[in-house]
Amino acid sequence: MTLPPSEQPVVDTPVAAAIGLLARQGFDATSVEELAEASGMSRSTFFRRFGSKEDVVFADHERILSQVNHRLAESRLEPLAAVADAALLVFDHHLRNRETSRARYELLQAVPALRDRELVTSHRYERAFLQYLNDKLPRDGRRGYKAVAFAAAVVAVHNAFLRQWLRASPEAAEAADGDRKRAAALAGELRSLAETFRPALLAATAATEPARTVVVTVLPGSADKEAVAQAVRDALP
Repeated sequence: MTLPPSEQPVVDTPVAAAIGLLARQGFDATSVEELAEASGMSRSTFFRRFGSKEDVVFADHERILSQVNHRLAESRLEPLAAVADAALLVFDHHLRNRETSRARYELLQAVPALRDRELVTSHRYERAFLQYLNDKLPRDGRRGYKAVAFAAAVVAVHNAFLRQWLRASPEAAEAADGDRKRAAALAGELRSLAETFRPALLAATAATEPARTVVVTVLPGSADKEAVAQAVRDALP
């Protein structure tokens, strides 16, 4: 599934400029005035759009979360595959915004308060996945807990791949090929994860449907209704 052109993950230049400056200069050492100048806007415009230094660090998460919800709402995939697909959309966003994602990662390592907020942000993706699953899967208390586990597992696997990618420093010439391999590997792990949870989350649905018996019999074209009925009765187990 492809997002409309207006919702494709692209570089948000003001956000990228602000995060780049914060990473180079230090979070506490950088003023809002400097961030506004780097972002190409006035101080008042910066505050209207982002609110604070901390908010600008996570500004593009709002955009990508909106895209995730759009992807889920429009998905034609079965529920577990749709969630995995949405997680890949998030990973692709980071690949497309390599420098900004790595600059943010450096900031998170240096500023504990930002790391705490990152945990809250990750939980929002998990909540979006769980809400989607709850909407798509039949209501069942036991299945509900397994949906919680699947949503959390998808986020955990995604984040593990993302951290590994953020810590790596491939040469520019190898970056594109390496990114494709990582994305493919993540897709494979998410498929495996879905296969693990599928029996618990989806197989039970089929098991609750009434059993159906299919009867196949061959009769001459001249057979009357009673002959057809008798043939069916004889064929039943």
